[in-house]
This record gives sequence, structure tokens and C-alpha cells, in this order.
Amino acid sequence: MSSEVQKRKLPSSDNLNNGDVSKKLKCEDSKCSGVLLFSGLSDYELRNDKDLMKSDALKWSPHRYQTLDGIKIHTVSSGSVSYFFYAVSDEGRVYSCGLNAKGQLGHDDLKNRRNPCLIESLKDHQIETVATGRQHGLFLTKEGIVFSCGDNKNGQCGIGNKKEVVTVPTPINYTGPPIVQIACGGEFSLILNEDGVVFSFGLPEYGQLGLGSENKEISARKEVFHCEYSPVPLTSFVEIDPDEGGTIFLGKPKITKIACGVNHCCAIDDKQRLFTWGFGGYGRLGHNDTKNELVPRLMKCWYRITGRADGGITNVFCGQQFTIVQTIVPKCALLFGQQATNKEANMYPKFIDDLNGWDVKHISCNQSGYIVCADDKVIASQPSPCYGTLAMGPTVKSSAAPKIITTLKDVVCFQTGVGYMHSLYLVRCEKESDLKAIENFPLVEFEDSNEAKNMPDKSKPEKKKTAAKKKPAAKVKKGKK
Repeated sequence: MSSEVQKRKLPSSDNLNNGDVSKKLKCEDSKCSGVLLFSGLSDYELRNDKDLMKSDALKWSPHRYQTLDGIKIHTVSSGSVSYFFYAVSDEGRVYSCGLNAKGQLGHDDLKNRRNPCLIESLKDHQIETVATGRQHGLFLTKEGIVFSCGDNKNGQCGIGNKKEVVTVPTPINYTGPPIVQIACGGEFSLILNEDGVVFSFGLPEYGQLGLGSENKEISARKEVFHCEYSPVPLTSFVEIDPDEGGTIFLGKPKITKIACGVNHCCAIDDKQRLFTWGFGGYGRLGHNDTKNELVPRLMKCWYRITGRADGGITNVFCGQQFTIVQTIVPKCALLFGQQATNKEANMYPKFIDDLNGWDVKHISCNQSGYIVCADDKVIASQPSPCYGTLAMGPTVKSSAAPKIITTLKDVVCFQTGVGYMHSLYLVRCEKESDLKAIENFPLVEFEDSNEAKNMPDKSKPEKKKTAAKKKPAAKVKKGKK
């Protein structure tokens, strides 16, 4: 098969549908664990280096970490602007790697790490899932308790105080029914309890907390936001009358799924309705406009797709300024917002043509692209500039058009994760053929600096930058050919 994604026509006898994808994924993920592969930037200290594209720190194809050799990974974090990641083993232990300027790696220091290291303070807890923001993270235990660490300047750790840096995972300031889902935006967080109630905390800018206000004032000619340092429940869910323009309050729906972009949020309820709120730029909220929404607003544009004006949504994934959804319609996905700066913005949901006919099992979204586990393939759209996240090797560094990742053709990938300049892949390791294929990916161990470096938080290259110190080369153990 060509590396170009081929559209597939559904056979007329195919009466399958996506169903409740979130439940299916939970069931599948609870049984799956495998080997972690990574590609992209291995040293976030170099993210602003003008010579980054020539650096040995960029891995253009999938590699394995020596420090995780023999450890089965159950799930990984995904955050479109995260400079770090978490990996959870099948025993519920968490390993962290990447930039640590705000203590987000959870090791009680500010030392960056290029190799995944066990978070010692969490080893007595069985962690089920993790989430990452720009420089903070959340951990959800099997008992429904949430820990957090990292940047808390805007209250995004939810620990109930204004301590700006949290270097050790700390329980959030929440009492109530067990938490079942967690999600991180850039500088805010969402949690969902077993009763279907959503709580938010952190920076209220753009209305991304969904509490009805940006909670800001002008002080000394500057905007000052009054952040939420503890979880606050979302109580207002609304529908806008398309004819009259009036607001209809919908009570408190039971939410079953939450997702965050950098500055926007999505939630699906038990009636398969989708609510969106926060920053509305480029149509990422799907309301056919660019207005910010201060409370969760019902999307009502689905009739031509699902036969229901208000629903039929089964799963949702958020990128930096776009959203991807799956519906009850089988083997397809839709996108609204702007995937890349050189692409047209979708003000309302449109089919991703290249995914039609594929059985999509998992999607992760980064700044301007996505990675999909579909059927037995991995498909990725990673527009330029791209820093190894496409994982196709140094000759195919980027592709706006979705491509089948041929470097992963011999393995079965069941989950992916993304960050600002890295991609993660969890691949099956059950059969002898799986193990043989995995051996072909090089094992790598990087040399870490002994110094704690607190780098400025910048998503764009600096105009003036001194030359970075040359990093020691990675120790690579080549696999079998």
C-alpha cells in the first residue's frame, strides 16, 4: 500500500457504527499495554535554537528509551503545547521526561530530564491516566483521586493556594465523588466526577473555565485575571435560539467525556450532545462564528450528518485551534477550526476526507496536526514546520496531507500521544512477531545535564539567541536489521 492515505468506500452491508467510542477505548485501553516508541525533540532546552533542525537531539524516526526497556506502558499523556510527557506502566507507575522549569516532572527539583524517570512520590499509588498542559500535569488514581504538579501561577494545579511552583505531585483541593476523567488546557484544568459533573480551575481568560466570566479587571493599565485555585463546578449549560438569538438554559446535563485545547474545551453528555466553550477564534467551537463562549454552549449543526440537530457525538479530541469529533456515523471523523495557519478555517464541522472508511480507534492532536490509529495503520498529518513528529525519517520531515507512517508498518500501534515537538506511540508486544519488529527500533539513552535550568516559556523562536552549548551525542544501541 502506498504511504498516501487511500479513501475507502464502505460496503453496503457494513452496518457498524462508532457507538460510544469513549467506552470502547476505555475497555480496550484497560487491557492493552506495550512498548513506548518516540520521535521528535529529545531535549527541550534546544527548542529555540536556530540550528535545531541540524541537531542530533531531533529524532526523525521512532526510537526506544533504554530506561524503559522491559517496562510495559499502559498509557501516555498528550498535550499540544506540552514540553514534557508522562508514561504510565501497566503497574500504575508514572515515568516523566522533558522540560522541568516549573517542577512538572514531579521529582522535587527543576532538573530537566531527557530520559523517562520514575516519579518516586507516586509509586505507592496506582495511576490510571495522566494529562499535561503547557507546564503542569494531572494524575488520576484508580480510587478517583487527582494529584497535580508543575506551574501553578494561575491556579492550574488546583491545590487551593497560590504557590507558584509545585515540584511534587500534590492532591488537588477537591472533596466529592471520585474523579473519572482529567484534562489540561494550556494554563487551566478540567476534572469530571462519576456523577457527570465538570469542575474547572486555573486561568479564566477567554471564558475557558466555563464559569460565565473572564473574571478580569483593569489595574495599572493592565488586564488582571482572578484565577480559580480550587476546582469549581460548571453549573450553566446553554443553547442559543437560532431564530430569536435568545439563551435557553439546559440545566445540568450528565457529562461523560471532556477534552481541552490550549484555550477551549469540549464536553459530551449522556445524550450524545456536544458542548463547547472558551476561545472561539477560527471557529474551533463549531458555532459558525469566532466569538468566545463563557459557558458551555450546545452545538446544533448535526442534522445533515447524524440525523439529529443536537447530537449523535461519540468522541471528541482537541488540538491547539481545532477540534475533531466522531459521531454515530461509521468510519469517519469531522474537523472544525483551523488545523494549520496556511489552511482555511472550518467554521462548522466538515468531514476529514482522508479518514473516510477507516476504523479510527484513537486520535491525538498537536499544534497543527493529528496522529490517528486506524485499522492496523498509523496515519498522521503534520504540516511544516515539523520537528520529527511525523516519524517518517529525515527525507520526509512533514506532510500536511495525511500519510500512512511507513516506519511503523510492522508494528500494531494502539495509542499515540503528542507534545509541542514530540510524538509517542504505544505498540503491541504480545506476539513473537511483535517483539521481532520492535527490536528494529534503536534503543537510546541520553546524557542529562546535572544542572537545573529554568528556561523562559516561549513557543516562538527568540529574535536574538546566543548559541546553545553542544549536547553530548546519544548512546545508541542499534537493533537487529
